Amino acid sequence: MEISLDVKPRTELGKGPTGRYRASGLVPAVFYGPSVEPVALLVDAKQMSQALRTEAGDNVLITLNVDGTSRLTIPREVQRHPIRGTILHVDFVNVARDQKISAHVPVHVVGESHGVKEGGVLDQHLHEVQVEAVPTDIPASVEVDISKLGIGDSLHVSDLVIPAGVEVLTSEEELVLAVIEPRLAELEEETEEEAAADASEVPSEDDAGGSEES
Repeated sequence: MEISLDVKPRTELGKGPTGRYRASGLVPAVFYGPSVEPVALLVDAKQMSQALRTEAGDNVLITLNVDGTSRLTIPREVQRHPIRGTILHVDFVNVARDQKISAHVPVHVVGESHGVKEGGVLDQHLHEVQVEAVPTDIPASVEVDISKLGIGDSLHVSDLVIPAGVEVLTSEEELVLAVIEPRLAELEEETEEEAAADASEVPSEDDAGGSEES
């Protein structure tokens, strides 16, 4: 899917102007690419948000129109507010239709595992894979069907069904998901909680040094 956006050059840089831009509904952005000088831009916040809500997600192809020039790009490093989720900044990378690029594509689980129905727990280890293809062939997602999985079964990257023209860069041996016994799931949660507790008990440099004053 491709979208066209009208953008304009950003003439003022710095924290002050950036805050004013955002308050007026504009998102600071930068355009760059191979053999291309970086250009500071401004894009309408609502239009940018709508562009990223298509089925292609962050891998949507966007043609930027600025000062009578059009550039085919793909958004990268989309920075969002940690609480409100609003877009704070976007990097646009120049791409060519006939040249391959790499991208991270989400892994979507489909189907119902009979192992889960029997009491097993679906444990997903990998939520995205890195792929390489020409921009128009980058898939919106990679689906993994768990319908045939029983307790103890698992799927790896090598089991994923990848569209033609797309190469997976993530290791084929990497575990995507597994259906595990409930007790194993509990043990994994306990291990994660213990690790988190141990990390929180590690003294900081200030604590380790202590104070020599009495």
